[in-house]
Amino acid sequence: MEPIFYSEEENAYQQEAQAFFEREAPPFIVSMERKNEYPFELLKKLGSQHYIGVRYSTEYGGGGRDMLHETIINEEAGAQSYAISCARSVPHHCAHIIDVYGTEEQKRKYLPGIFSGESIMAEAITEPTAGSDAARMKTSAVKKGNQYIINGEKRFQASGAVAHLLVVFAITNPDVHPSKGMSCFLVDTDDPNIVAQEDFDVMGWRGLRVVSELILNGVEVPEENRIGEEGQGFPILIDMLDTERIVVSASLTGGARTCLETAARYSMEREAFHRPLKNFEAISFRVAEMACRIEAARLIRIKAARMFEAGMDVAKMAAMAKVVAAENGFWVANEALQIMGGIGATTKSDIERHFRDLRIGMVGAGSNEVMKLVVQREVYKEFASG
Repeated sequence: MEPIFYSEEENAYQQEAQAFFEREAPPFIVSMERKNEYPFELLKKLGSQHYIGVRYSTEYGGGGRDMLHETIINEEAGAQSYAISCARSVPHHCAHIIDVYGTEEQKRKYLPGIFSGESIMAEAITEPTAGSDAARMKTSAVKKGNQYIINGEKRFQASGAVAHLLVVFAITNPDVHPSKGMSCFLVDTDDPNIVAQEDFDVMGWRGLRVVSELILNGVEVPEENRIGEEGQGFPILIDMLDTERIVVSASLTGGARTCLETAARYSMEREAFHRPLKNFEAISFRVAEMACRIEAARLIRIKAARMFEAGMDVAKMAAMAKVVAAENGFWVANEALQIMGGIGATTKSDIERHFRDLRIGMVGAGSNEVMKLVVQREVYKEFASG
């Protein structure tokens, strides 16, 4: 990356991370793709490198860096595998809630295990009838004495089938608008009243153990496992999603980058009609636009990360980063496959895997439509205030 965007230290950090993931990730990608095996040991290796919780305090086992470094790591993870980048970054999103809204006791109890890769986290937000409209969730948490009784169904939890700890959002006051009646809880999955029905057989993200139906049937959660105040859950959720979008956008750009590199190299080596493919403008112009779109996505993400560290409101820029990375990422993968031709659709190339993963990226972690909803809302607010 040019020095104008990354400092010398950030460039060195990126190169170190790239070498790590190129060396360590491939064996796990194979087992995830072919056997649906979750990368437990890779997460522990990431933890030993402080590549989980990169931006959090070293006091709790984090990397002690900042949001930009967090995104650097996720781009390098995503360049190898979106599923691996997601397994690595979900702990980041969950840790944000604990770090900002949790008690000191919660931080010391949970964060070190999360950052070491020993404790697997999952977010329990989406429900069978409440996806993008999370405020309409039906999962309830009723207070009885010094504990809450949680009942409901969740789905699409990345790492959910193997998680040790869930961040569960539930309605604690059904008599008010969900923005004021939702709360957030840390729930241990060893409770026998939590059942993960099965893994979804997803077109991409293989090995991530995405849950099709997570049933919470009378789960008892002590009051000290509530994060933040009762009724504060919706603002906590929105805050978490802003940070999640910045980090996820980096992994999508990483996957697109690999597609560009693979297709560009192929076009230099493969010949048709007695000359390299790169000599045909139908091919070289595709490569040019792929490079432009990746650069645009990366620069928006860098801006969002810098704004976050400056303490600025990142709602619009985080949503921009996610939607631009998702749309451009899949466009790049699609064009790369077209350049590669038949071989790009086989497992001889990583293109087909990134193609599948990046297509889901337009839906997962907030659909493109929801991202644009956020962006237009923030744009109109700016014009109205001006």
